[in-house]
Amino acid sequence: MAVNESLAPTDAAPSSRYKVHAWGVTAVLVLSAVVVFLDKALLGLVAKPMSAELGMSAAGFGTLGSASYVLFGVTCIAVSFAAQRVSPRWVLLVCGLLWAVGQVPAVLAATGGMLYASRILVGAAEGPANPLSMTVLYSWFPNERRGLPQALYTAGASVAKIALAPVLTLIIIGFGWRAGFVTVGALALGWSLLWLAVGRQGPYGAAPVRRDQAPSGHTARVPWRRALLNRTFIGCFIAYFAQNALAAIIFTWLPSYFENALGFSAQASGSLFGLPSALGIVALVATGAATDRLLRAGVTSRRARGLLGGACLTVSGLLLTCLPLIDTPLPAIVLLMLGYGISVTVNTFANPAVAELVPPAQRAGILGVFSGLSVTAGVASPVITGWLLDRADTPAAGYTTAFLLSGTVLAVAGVLFALLVHPERDRHDPTRSDHVPA
Repeated sequence: MAVNESLAPTDAAPSSRYKVHAWGVTAVLVLSAVVVFLDKALLGLVAKPMSAELGMSAAGFGTLGSASYVLFGVTCIAVSFAAQRVSPRWVLLVCGLLWAVGQVPAVLAATGGMLYASRILVGAAEGPANPLSMTVLYSWFPNERRGLPQALYTAGASVAKIALAPVLTLIIIGFGWRAGFVTVGALALGWSLLWLAVGRQGPYGAAPVRRDQAPSGHTARVPWRRALLNRTFIGCFIAYFAQNALAAIIFTWLPSYFENALGFSAQASGSLFGLPSALGIVALVATGAATDRLLRAGVTSRRARGLLGGACLTVSGLLLTCLPLIDTPLPAIVLLMLGYGISVTVNTFANPAVAELVPPAQRAGILGVFSGLSVTAGVASPVITGWLLDRADTPAAGYTTAFLLSGTVLAVAGVLFALLVHPERDRHDPTRSDHVPA
């Protein structure tokens, strides 16, 4: 693969046209994060009426929450490697269309089996979306300016929680739980059409290589063993895995926690669903902008991403471990806001750090492996939470135990992130003897 420089800014200050194009693509990618989040959040919003109609236990519903992740990691890795030869633009378009089609079995579901089929199909299509979106996103910005776009992309999920989850809740209450799946399917179809019109690869990425095209001899590539088996990648994986475990619990169980443990109504629970992410938007934008500013000022990625990211994740974990000490709704919500909100900032640190490890030609592949391995946490954590709930004396006890466990894992992961992540030490260097032509 050769880096596509045809659209790159020719001077230190990018042109207005270039900025509009770059931020326009960023905005559409943020909307993709909104759609994907709404799909993940949908299961939590329909938990009570759907479980009642289909006779599902808490453990059974937790297993359904994990179904989205059955093929998630496999397709994430496989499709991301395929995107090194096929433009991410077209792969993302197919993913968007599958998000829409995958809602149909849920709309028509008469048994749990059809719901499982829906969740597996949609999860398989959502798997490659995150690494491919980041691959396109990073292709429009140099390394020292990727923190803020990454933060905005990650904040798309929080925007969906705050602005759209309450609307989706009203639709579900007014028209039934199946209407929620219809709504998400329509939004996915709309996004696909918008992406077809706007989506493009930027100048800091790599153009796809055809199978019959000879690789350029001057382009270095990092052996995958070195790219994946270094301390930076391992530290980022541990942190991302821990945060994904918490996120899967939040997506699947948070509305039920508000309703069954804290005593809120179904409508109020849907409205409160986005509250823990309100702080997340502020934290994401602040850490993304701060990281970019530090890097442009000459601060090493080790400090700007490794140490700062580790500190944020450790603090978020410690806050969540305090939940068992709280027995009133308002302080519990505040702790959740702080703990979960700060934890999502790992995206602004880990993903750009992983992208530093390889040249643009391998970026889709390494981000796919990173995301695919990390999200496997989502298979286990909802099931474990359901198991804890079924065996707890009260719903509140089961939920607080789950959050205590998640907080402990997050805090340990934050310490390891700070100790291990050092992109300058582990990033690709074409002068190394073990780097080979692409």
